[in-house]
Amino acid sequence: MTRYTNGLVFNYQSRTFEKGDFEVQEQYFIAPSASDMPAVDLTNCYVTPGFIDSCSQIGLQEIGIRWEGDDSFEMESNLHYSVLDGIYPFDKAFQMALQHGITASHIVPSPKSLIGAKTAVVHHTHTTVDEMVIDNNIAFTFSIGHHAKHTFFNATKKPLTRMGIAKTLRDTLQQLQQQEPAIKKIMIRAHKAVDIELIQRLQKEFHYEFHIVHATEISFIEQAKWNTVVAGPVFRYIEHNEMMALSPNLYQQLAMMNTPFVFCTDHPTSSATHLAIEAGLAVREGLSRADALYALTTGAAQFLGIENMTGSIRDGLFADFVIWNKHPLDLDAQVIATFIKGQQVYSQKAGALI
Repeated sequence: MTRYTNGLVFNYQSRTFEKGDFEVQEQYFIAPSASDMPAVDLTNCYVTPGFIDSCSQIGLQEIGIRWEGDDSFEMESNLHYSVLDGIYPFDKAFQMALQHGITASHIVPSPKSLIGAKTAVVHHTHTTVDEMVIDNNIAFTFSIGHHAKHTFFNATKKPLTRMGIAKTLRDTLQQLQQQEPAIKKIMIRAHKAVDIELIQRLQKEFHYEFHIVHATEISFIEQAKWNTVVAGPVFRYIEHNEMMALSPNLYQQLAMMNTPFVFCTDHPTSSATHLAIEAGLAVREGLSRADALYALTTGAAQFLGIENMTGSIRDGLFADFVIWNKHPLDLDAQVIATFIKGQQVYSQKAGALI
């Protein structure tokens, strides 16, 4: 058992930093005891739960490797694809993410495939994918718009229209109801308003919980009610016409629409190391720091349905936490140490406890 004292700990209920103590036994947080056992003093340090990237291709597209390191999509449609079978656990991006306070990612296939795969949430450490898995039954994903159309045309030399995409989605969703009844969440990548409107129609036709990834032009559509949006990344270059409206103001627009949202980098579209920058940009546009930190941690865990395992510093959850030298959304804040399941997986000082 290890006891940590005097840190400024992020409280998931008040969404504020409060001076306090916490204890870790084996993999889990436990209630602070009156024990006089030696403690790790965190005076002047900030402590948060580990950040969660709500949409990433980390491990599917190995950084620094060309096509041979890309296992992020398949052209052939098949409902039995799972991202778990493509994740490379030694992708250096996992370690880079730990250095920036990210302890878990929701892994989603590339936007190149219209019909994606079953997604999973994994921790950023351990040596096998099976050890990394937090939950491998999160959602099934689709991708509509530029990337799917472009990839389809390159492979077939035939155009893929939005009508064709809509038909394929409806056919696949009907099959999914029969073959994968446990799937409740559907995530669809879409930038343009016309594609977001298609998702709106699908919401009325199918009894799934639909979530939009990116949602760049969502504010163009009035009087619509949405489930949680996986917003961003906005810290990236505009690579095609569908993204011309991309702006950090997206987050504030969602807040004004009373639409819940979480952050993502869609690594390697934007580096996993930029997740806190996404939240910082949202704050610059008007979101409170408290709400941004909540969306990076407890909010992301709730969206993914893993809030009973991680995403907060409270008894019974995995001891996934990060120690910072400053408020985590300060641009010059640095991670002093990162812990997953109570084990230190990154330290600013090699070999140090923190």
